[in-house]
Amino acid sequence: MVVPWAPQVEVLGHGAVGVFVTHCGWNSVLESIAGGVPMICRPFFGDQRLNGRMIEDVWGIGVNLEGGVFSKEGLVGCLDRVLKREEGKRMRENVGVLKEKAEEATKPKGSSSDDFCRLVELVSTTTMP
Repeated sequence: MVVPWAPQVEVLGHGAVGVFVTHCGWNSVLESIAGGVPMICRPFFGDQRLNGRMIEDVWGIGVNLEGGVFSKEGLVGCLDRVLKREEGKRMRENVGVLKEKAEEATKPKGSSSDDFCRLVELVSTTTMP
């Protein structure tokens, strides 16, 4: 939720935040990575399910709620995995690596800037029939 008194990017960047419970919208995923915060995923629709699978199964930076259902037991289990267990330590390490890669990519002359400049050049020099 975006409200002026709780800007998500700043909240996720605060050192006291240990985990982010998210619907796995792409912006939220990127903001969590930028903050170096592992995720507990509860996707609802669209790309959110794929994002949740990537977060847990590919990148190893979070967990999905069992069966996709919020329950006290399920949430407590996920919190335990992320905040107390060895696998949570690995998640924090993995998201830290992605955070560093994102910071490098978004610097001036980073890969994101270079790729965007190439896209602008391609679009501006392409003629339509």
